Amino acid sequence: MKEYHEKLDAILSDSSKFERLTRNPTEDIKRDANRVISTINAATNTVHLPPIQGDFSLGYLYGNMKTHKEGNPLCPIISQTPASTYALAKCLNQILTPYVPSRYSLSSSVEFLEEIRDSPGTGIIASLDVESLFTNVPVDETIDIIMDRVYRDPSTAPLNIPEASLHTLLDICTKRAPFSTHRGQMFCQKDGVAMGSPLGVLFANFYMGAV
Repeated sequence: MKEYHEKLDAILSDSSKFERLTRNPTEDIKRDANRVISTINAATNTVHLPPIQGDFSLGYLYGNMKTHKEGNPLCPIISQTPASTYALAKCLNQILTPYVPSRYSLSSSVEFLEEIRDSPGTGIIASLDVESLFTNVPVDETIDIIMDRVYRDPSTAPLNIPEASLHTLLDICTKRAPFSTHRGQMFCQKDGVAMGSPLGVLFANFYMGAV
């Protein structure tokens, strides 16, 4: 257990990714998010985001051990299920998923098998792994990629949500998502997206599909 805690401490010591908090910002986050949600709901009849209501807890950090790698490093998981922005992040994920670039991705293992079956049978299949992908996704750059894709790409119909409002909500759900640690401390992940966030896969797919 001591080694497990020390590995989590080492992850949290990266000040470029994590910021220690001295107070619980949940009520501030609810207020700021609801202000933007009200703006969106008043601006369009085609998209309705439910306001954030009720009491919420902080997300929480734990680690999954990578037993297949030397030193058995931990993969940090930040469960945001109890957090105030969890349901909002799920809504945004559903709204934005149709805009994810698909040029370099496959939708399922069935599609992969079809590609292999139709290939000429020459060449090499390689599996490349991006180390700590979610943690290393640059949030600000990825939000800009999403904005360009949703509002300025001629191949997609613009979303009927004010751009500035969507930008703010994505920022809130990723950079203002507080969580508690194994030592009872409060942190937020200020860059990179959290495994455990409904937006984690979405942001990774947008970023990897654009770079």
